[in-house]
Amino acid sequence: MKLFNVSRAWMTGITLVLGLSAVVKADPSPSQSSKVLMSYATSGSINSTGVNGTPVISFNSVPSGQFTTPSSFSLGEFQVAALPSGITTSYADTPFSITYLVSQVDGKPIDPGYKPIVLTGKINGTVTGASQSDLMVSFDSTPVPAFLTNGYSNTLVNLDTSLTLVPSTTNGGRTTAQSLLVVQPVPEPASIVVFGISAAGLVWYRRRRQMA
Repeated sequence: MKLFNVSRAWMTGITLVLGLSAVVKADPSPSQSSKVLMSYATSGSINSTGVNGTPVISFNSVPSGQFTTPSSFSLGEFQVAALPSGITTSYADTPFSITYLVSQVDGKPIDPGYKPIVLTGKINGTVTGASQSDLMVSFDSTPVPAFLTNGYSNTLVNLDTSLTLVPSTTNGGRTTAQSLLVVQPVPEPASIVVFGISAAGLVWYRRRRQMA
């Protein structure tokens, strides 16, 4: 009977450890985010696959940017150039990619081993002349996995799952893509283990006193 109670105590502790781990891993909301100054840059490329006619879409990267989390931020701009009157270019599932690279966190260089985040998608539609465009950018729907930067867990949410690209006569043909970043400190593994062992020990001690 005592062995059974001790096992139950340790199982309770393990359950608490797993529960705490689940809370740590859960996707945070903007209201739960830490305030962290992020320095970053982006780069983008547009494939020529599926383009019928003169390519007119380019991507203007962010060479150097900063924002304080939680916040939306610019990934860069898709820009549509003008075509001669009556000339049309079409895009059919043309792939594109945008790379998000963190350079500093709160003014400190990024830890070794950090891997940039790459967002991908497709472009479809047509552009005719300088003022007609029904081009649509669609980002891949696969969620971006959480990633670490200098002791913070980062959750990046793409705010623009799809974008309608404006023609060259509107805003110079520029359409901005945005994302949202939420960050949380990552607790040390040792802290989680100590919490679990302490909880299990407390449960075991209480059960032992009740049996006395």
